[in-house]
Amino acid sequence: MEKIRKQMVFLQEIDKIKDIMRQSLVLNKRRENDAEHSWHMAMTAITLKEYFIGKIDMERVLKMILIHDLVEIYAGDTPAYGTDRPDKREEETRAAEKIFSLLPKDQESELLNLWLEFEDCETEDAKYANVCDRYQGLMQNLTSDGHTWKKYNVHIDKVLERSHVIKLYTPKLFDGYVMPELEKYMERGIIRR
Repeated sequence: MEKIRKQMVFLQEIDKIKDIMRQSLVLNKRRENDAEHSWHMAMTAITLKEYFIGKIDMERVLKMILIHDLVEIYAGDTPAYGTDRPDKREEETRAAEKIFSLLPKDQESELLNLWLEFEDCETEDAKYANVCDRYQGLMQNLTSDGHTWKKYNVHIDKVLERSHVIKLYTPKLFDGYVMPELEKYMERGIIRR
C-alpha cells in the first residue's frame, strides 16, 4: 500500500503542470500550458519519426517528453527567447530530485535518469526528444504569426541556435520545411536578419 500511496501523491502533484503557463500561444490565441506542450511534443514525436537520422526507442522518447517539464512545477518556466537564467540547470535539477522523490525508489531512479538524459542530449532517444521540443516551440510561433519572435524582437541567429538540434538530427525536416518558413518570417521582418 505504501507504493500505491506514493504513486498517488506523485500523480496528484504533477497535475500542477497544467497551471504552468508558457509564452507560446495555441491556435485560439490563449497561452499554452506545459501539459499541452508535452502532449503536442508527444504527437510530434509520433508523427515526425521518419525524419530522424538515428534509431530510437519510442517508449523511452515519450517518457522523456512527458516528464521533461515536470521540473517547472517548482522551478518555473524559462521562455525560449526571454532572459537567460544562468542557474537554470541547477534549479531544475533540484526540482527534478524533489518531484521524482515522491515516487517509489525504482520509479524515482528511472524518471530522474530519463530527465537527466533528456537534459544532456547525448543519446539517440534524448536527441530526438529534444528535436520534438524545439520543433513544437517553433511550430507554435508559426501558428501564432511569430508571437514570441515578435515579443522578444528575435534575431535569426537566436532562432537558428534554438533550432540546431532540428538541423543536426532531422536535416530533411529542417531544409525542406523549417528553413523555408524562417525565410518567410525574415522577409516579413518578424525575425530580424
